[in-house]
Amino acid sequence: MSSISDIAEQLHANLYGKKKEDLILNVAMANNLSNRVAIAQYYKATYETSLFDDIKSKIGGDFGYCAAQMFLTPLEFCIHHLKLGLKKGNETTMEMLTSKTTDELKIIEDAYKQDTGKDLKADILKSYSGAIGKNLINLFNNARISNPKPSKEECENYANFLTQSEPKNWVENENLFKDIFIIRSPEEIILIARYFLKLTGNNLMDFIEKKTKGKHLMLLKEILYNNIMPHELFAEKIYKSIKGAGTDEEVLSRALVSRCELDMASIRNIYQLKYKNNLKDDIIGDTSNFYQKLCVYLSEI
Repeated sequence: MSSISDIAEQLHANLYGKKKEDLILNVAMANNLSNRVAIAQYYKATYETSLFDDIKSKIGGDFGYCAAQMFLTPLEFCIHHLKLGLKKGNETTMEMLTSKTTDELKIIEDAYKQDTGKDLKADILKSYSGAIGKNLINLFNNARISNPKPSKEECENYANFLTQSEPKNWVENENLFKDIFIIRSPEEIILIARYFLKLTGNNLMDFIEKKTKGKHLMLLKEILYNNIMPHELFAEKIYKSIKGAGTDEEVLSRALVSRCELDMASIRNIYQLKYKNNLKDDIIGDTSNFYQKLCVYLSEI
């Protein structure tokens, strides 16, 4: 087995070569995240350049971009996609932030400042106006409660609050959004959803899908699914990225890289159950060449 230094040196020597795609694919597939990060760190220390940037520039395309992301630490991955999400004002920013603890968000905020020289909260408010931006900022200031044994009475009361207005108003009402969606434990949110179903006959998630749209829908889905059923959220993201005529390679790569070695088995099971298709088969049907091989690999680990 090659050492970390040997692999890094081999990558640097061959990123201009004719077989560079084969080399990157083999290295990416033969090493877990810990090893890939160590390779990237040795590469940066030795050659004073980023392996992520070199793979992107020397290989390029969907394959190069996806492979390059595999050599980022989770924090580097988060900062990279935060910057993209803030430029576009889309759900990517919400995806990066809504599942994090306040301690993790503080680390992200500091890393963003170091990387960009900018204030993350200020940039969030520039990209997301009104209640959306304010609620994203509230994530940094309000720790989610740890409460594996929630009060049935409290959760029924919270469900009652939700029945009194529609999802857009839940987002616009900052105090309600904070009290229910930001600080409640996952166990409490699940119980609130059960009481909401009992009171209204509506599944909370389905109700949100039917009654709201745009960034209000994005925020509610990201914060709820990320905290109580991330497997279904990412199965849906992958499905939407590959269904139809075109492929959203940015979403597909981000989802596969972020969830591989974490919970991909659960995502595959949900995907099969919900969409009646095999994830591997759908990826093969919508991708090609080295990118296809890498996506299939990521979907199976």
